Amino acid sequence: MATRLIGPGDYYDSGAPAANGGTLKDYIEDNSGNNWDGRNIYSGQGGFYDLNASIMSKLYNSGTTYQGQDTNGYYEWWRPLNRKKALPLYPSYASNSDIFSSSNRQLFPHPQLATCGFYLDPNGTVPASGYSFYVVGLCQAIPSSDRCTVDRLNVREAKERIEWARQCGLRQNIGSPSRWFDTGELALDQSTTLKDYSEAVVPDDRRYSGSGVSYEINAAYVSALYKSGTSAYQALDAQGYYKWGRDPSLVRQRPLYPIFGTSPDINSGALLTPGTGSDCNLYNGATPVTSFYVNKYCESVY
Repeated sequence: MATRLIGPGDYYDSGAPAANGGTLKDYIEDNSGNNWDGRNIYSGQGGFYDLNASIMSKLYNSGTTYQGQDTNGYYEWWRPLNRKKALPLYPSYASNSDIFSSSNRQLFPHPQLATCGFYLDPNGTVPASGYSFYVVGLCQAIPSSDRCTVDRLNVREAKERIEWARQCGLRQNIGSPSRWFDTGELALDQSTTLKDYSEAVVPDDRRYSGSGVSYEINAAYVSALYKSGTSAYQALDAQGYYKWGRDPSLVRQRPLYPIFGTSPDINSGALLTPGTGSDCNLYNGATPVTSFYVNKYCESVY
């Protein structure tokens, strides 16, 4: 949506009721009458370029549809977990709408989905500069042990995991509450600057926060529980550590919780089970491990 310059308020009202109240809002990538072959359209022609409807048909079987807003303020839809397709569909892209054209080139998204651009190779080393792109088909995913599905948490459990990771990062890797660094960013009340704690000083196989927040504990905590905001509130917790929060209106409906593995590469390591409460170990089965990595942050379920 950002690439198509569609703002959060550029929705249309489908008129269909959302299961949690109101009517479902959607976004159109382009006018199918003016762009009949789907040039530079991410969603494909099957859904008439309606983004949320397109996502639903790929990820879910039919059923009641819920609606909320994502971290950027866009309306997003979802259905109950038991309506998710076991093998979802994903779009395949090419440089020509005619998949059989001799000049057609298969195009690949960035391997980590770091950009909205396309590449001529699956490793994301050769940008597809100058090429238009088209959805030329929908492919069915192959069975896999998706870590977020295996380590599935509801909202309450996700909040407990997020707090556990914060507490363990502080106790195991920081120690004294005075070992903070000054981010230089003003707190929301303008009275002081935000203080954080960095796990970057400890071995990379013993950190409880992820690389996406530079292994900074409060940044990881607040981004997992809240949507993005201009800054944060700050206070001291019961142990004397600085702790951040944001306005209640920015609380995520489905918090993002960390999952851990034996390797920094999620595809090559084993999934680990965190301890609970004051137990900061991670377990491979019943055995505590000495090395672990945050592999990704997963969205909790209702």
